[in-house]
Amino acid sequence: MKILVTGGSGMLGREITNLALKKKYEVNILTRNEDFKSGNPSLKYFYWNPKKMKINLDCFNGVDCVINLAGFPVFNLWTKVNKTKIFESRVGSTNFILDIILEKKIKIKSFVNASAIASYRDSSDFISSENDSIDNPNSFINQVVVKWEDEVKRFESKLPNISFSIMRIGLVLSKSGGLYKICKMLSKSFLLSPLGSGNQWQSWIHELDAAKIILLCCENSWRGTYNLVSPNPVKQNELIKKIAFYNNSKIIFPNIPSFLVKLFFGEMSEVILSSQKVLSVKLNQSNFTYKNIDDALKDLSKNI
Repeated sequence: MKILVTGGSGMLGREITNLALKKKYEVNILTRNEDFKSGNPSLKYFYWNPKKMKINLDCFNGVDCVINLAGFPVFNLWTKVNKTKIFESRVGSTNFILDIILEKKIKIKSFVNASAIASYRDSSDFISSENDSIDNPNSFINQVVVKWEDEVKRFESKLPNISFSIMRIGLVLSKSGGLYKICKMLSKSFLLSPLGSGNQWQSWIHELDAAKIILLCCENSWRGTYNLVSPNPVKQNELIKKIAFYNNSKIIFPNIPSFLVKLFFGEMSEVILSSQKVLSVKLNQSNFTYKNIDDALKDLSKNI
């Protein structure tokens, strides 16, 4: 099997690439860095720049599945410039690559697109499954997700021979980046503390489980929308305490009040303080075995 990955240098992209190579798959990665080279014959880098509408079409040679993870990190202050980058790096790049596939009549079997659980309501008690997405014009990140997914759906009818799937990804716990890495560093100095009430639900998934499911999606040409989350969401208070515990630390400071979080992070505090209890009805029917929160944090706390 041969896959093409956008966003391959990101946290989840690297995990998918490593897992695919272990399975003896070939991996092509689209990058804006023209200097990237690989000494592995099964791994190749190809230049693209969606903003300039440039792409090396050789990247598609022999490819069975495209995994589209490209996106400017959300965990940056939401200045006007950064909000434009967050939006365009997702919606614009998705439009660009799908338009190329359509225009050049490129033959692939499946197209897997990342999304996020920001498509669901902020609630302390409502449980969201795949059919509960909302369109909230007052939420920037929700609108990014809605328009991102709409871009994929727009091409489904134009490319009926391709299996399209959308992965609404929860909080990815990873050694190499994201929330876990920040929390681990803070815990080492006993500075880790929950944000806001701490009662917000965190729908999470271990990085390896996420990579395995996305490759399963490629291998089996799944269609439709899936929630990429563990079956066992946890409250932030519990998650933070467990992260500290598995890193031989403890919580000594009280929760940081919501008003301070909003003052420091501005509009971006929405993704920090929101509560989404999300279940993956479709994936739970597939009998996939997930790591539980303790096993996940034990694994991430290992010094390798």
